[in-house]
Amino acid sequence: MEADAYRPYFLIIGLLVITSLALATTVDVNSTDTAGIRMALPDHIAEWQGDEIRYCLNSACQRIWLASQLTNMEVCPACGGPLDGMSYAERRLLPPDTVILKKRYTNRRGESLVVSIVLSGKERASIHRPQVCLVGQGREIVKSRVVEVPLQGRRPVKVMLLDLLVHPGRLAGPSQLRGEYYAYWFVGSGRETPFHLERMFWMAWDRVVHNLAHRWAYIAVAGDRNLSDDKHVEKVRRLIHDLYPHLTRT
Repeated sequence: MEADAYRPYFLIIGLLVITSLALATTVDVNSTDTAGIRMALPDHIAEWQGDEIRYCLNSACQRIWLASQLTNMEVCPACGGPLDGMSYAERRLLPPDTVILKKRYTNRRGESLVVSIVLSGKERASIHRPQVCLVGQGREIVKSRVVEVPLQGRRPVKVMLLDLLVHPGRLAGPSQLRGEYYAYWFVGSGRETPFHLERMFWMAWDRVVHNLAHRWAYIAVAGDRNLSDDKHVEKVRRLIHDLYPHLTRT
């Protein structure tokens, strides 16, 4: 665990070295269209039933729908505008070759969570540190740690788990605070990491050493948590353990 704590600092040094090499040499980088994972979210993950999330791209509407509510996955039933896997803001801000998949999963106990995959394009702006967006959306990060998820036949996958507080408004009291969790990791060609800086290091390494730009994927699981316990940690472990085989390329 101590080594994980210092890893970002080593990565910064390494990233500076690789970046210096990249700036010192002018190379035409070859882009590969192959993702390190299967770009598909399953309909079922163990006890969880999935429902694809679709967004209206009409700026005056911007309604959010579930696939089970739609008869046409491409047309907004409220305004007739186009539906997409990205929200209106995401489509405006992210590079056009970015791909996003999102599904809402529910179980018989009435619990729900959202699983998303963001696949980068040629530009690095497709993926950034999740902490930036979460804080920008009004969430407070109260705890972060790396969680290991055991997998059969291979080493555990390491996932960054953030405990969040949602503040409903300036006039709301402490009793109205809501807890959420957000777990994520990055997957490249033959590489996985929960660290943004490590992903940046390997991107720079592949560009300079191998003359290749791979498409990285950013996988996230988000849901509600109880403020009085850490039961969501084991829930995340079980969910990712069951999700991971669906994402693995064969």
